[in-house]
Amino acid sequence: MLFILIFIYCFIAFIEIVPLYKKKQKKESLACMLLISVALVLSLLIQAGVSLPSASKIIEKIVKFILGK
Repeated sequence: MLFILIFIYCFIAFIEIVPLYKKKQKKESLACMLLISVALVLSLLIQAGVSLPSASKIIEKIVKFILGK
């Protein structure tokens, strides 16, 4: 399962990043690589059985801070 997960992420990265790099959009390709890398790490942690905290509490705190409520 681990091999399949890594293969799928590499395939998606290849499809997304190569056209951006060919169009000389280096900042966009870097941002895409960063997001795909974060997603891969999170997927690997979930696959390994690591319990990840819910992001809803963090998002709620950020929204309350911005809106001042």
